[in-house]
Amino acid sequence: MGCLQAQDLAIRPLAHFPPDIWGDRFVTFSTEDSLMMEKYAKEIEPLKEEVKTMLMIENSADFAKKMSLIDAVERLGVSYYFENEIEEQLSHIFKELAAKNFDMEYDLYNTASQFRIFRQHGYKIPCDVFIKFTNEDGKMKETLSTNIRAIVSLYEASHLRIHGEPILDEASAFATDVLKSSANFSEQARHALKQVLHFGIQRVENRHFISFYEQDEFRNETLLRLAKIDFNRVQLLHRQELSQILKWWHDLDFKTKLPYARQRSVECHFWSLSMYYEPQYSFARMLLVKVLLVISILDDTYDAYGTFEELELLTEAFERWDLSAMEKFPADYMKLVFQFVYDTYGEFAKEMTERGKPYAAKFAKDRVMDLIRCYYTEAKWYKAKYVPTFEEYMINARITGVAQIISTSSIMGMEEIAEEKPFQQIIQSPRVVRACEIIGRIMDDIVSHEEEQARGHVASGVECYMKDYNMSREEVVQIFNKMVEDAWKELNEEFLIKSNPSDDDLPKPVLKRILNLARVVDALYKVIDGYTYSAKLIKDDIISTYTRSITL
Repeated sequence: MGCLQAQDLAIRPLAHFPPDIWGDRFVTFSTEDSLMMEKYAKEIEPLKEEVKTMLMIENSADFAKKMSLIDAVERLGVSYYFENEIEEQLSHIFKELAAKNFDMEYDLYNTASQFRIFRQHGYKIPCDVFIKFTNEDGKMKETLSTNIRAIVSLYEASHLRIHGEPILDEASAFATDVLKSSANFSEQARHALKQVLHFGIQRVENRHFISFYEQDEFRNETLLRLAKIDFNRVQLLHRQELSQILKWWHDLDFKTKLPYARQRSVECHFWSLSMYYEPQYSFARMLLVKVLLVISILDDTYDAYGTFEELELLTEAFERWDLSAMEKFPADYMKLVFQFVYDTYGEFAKEMTERGKPYAAKFAKDRVMDLIRCYYTEAKWYKAKYVPTFEEYMINARITGVAQIISTSSIMGMEEIAEEKPFQQIIQSPRVVRACEIIGRIMDDIVSHEEEQARGHVASGVECYMKDYNMSREEVVQIFNKMVEDAWKELNEEFLIKSNPSDDDLPKPVLKRILNLARVVDALYKVIDGYTYSAKLIKDDIISTYTRSITL
């Protein structure tokens, strides 16, 4: 049993998590791989220049064509090379359209596509652009339903809606019905229903879109080649990072020493690259993946292994943050967990001080302490067989839903975040963070509460709500799904550029991390707990992200 005491397993709330499914699959990264990365990097340079020229051709009055090029650049995953050029073009086109009162002469496909692109970039294009596609009673015209490409475009656009846009609620319901009835014969319809573009993990969606774009008769060959080579180059970088993380994790030997805990180092790196896949964030990803592994080990220790007495001692030791506190520990596993968290955050403090951001590690450590305290609160509730009110549950669960700790930790290694202010803003729980907390906590509760109850776990949001309002599980799940939908509307609204921005607004790169966190949650917790049961949900996405290179 490694470091665990066999005699007391019976009294522990063991979860029996599925084992790691990867073995040594991603451990090696060869010299050939490094050379290939360099070769790709050289090939990319001239292609980048060509695409930049295409984006900047000033005399193109064909806005639909230009917007279509911008959309392709973004969906193929190479927009990080051209952020300034794209912003310049969008700003120009938006002003021109605003001057015409957004009287767009386009079909449904182009109208919806442009609406989505503008909203994704924070431009508040009015939802009235869809009025011409409705009949007298405000419903979408049935004649539209024959054009699946246009319906997919409408479906994707409707997911950028905010509160108070009933025309888009109607558009979403209409498009969903049409896509469901077309799913048998349309791959596009199936993919859209499986994963909303705006809610998807960018890297996974890029990979999917490259295959789709290859078949497009209007594709741009230069852009397609750039996307393929760049995907392969960045894929090798991700593999290199993953191999380093796996060696570090392997040396800790938690597979043997903490067999109760989920072994999810590959999934944690995948989560980390879902927050930012671009090459310039390599250092930030390496820090974040370690935070995610700390969260995972703490979660399983408090949730699926420790006895109350042990967790009490462990929490006291964390509060003291002193290695001598380990002397009181009755079990070896506690020493391992404490030392692991203590060493990892010590390493962050050293790294951040060297980079002139000592405060970043302090914020990260404070967040892990918040998390530990909230896990301990759940342990106290469970021991006392106490079912909190839903409101009381959510105060604690917003922290255990890990949006705050992941958001603050994700900006720790980002070079463009060079001051303390964004860290302070995140922990004040602005609306965008609260929306992300709700999406994370509620989606996780919906898919995992039954299994957690079966093994003896503190009441989840579902049970608390059922008890408070005397409702059935089905009724609560319906209400929770609506809460998630509303939270997405709030998240979307926070991204819209304000006409009079204030100093309290979060910088765009920080907002982007929070949005990407909500996207990870959507992709991983839509049908099951895809982090725990990765073999059932994200195995294929992980394989194609790390090892399936694209044929050139």
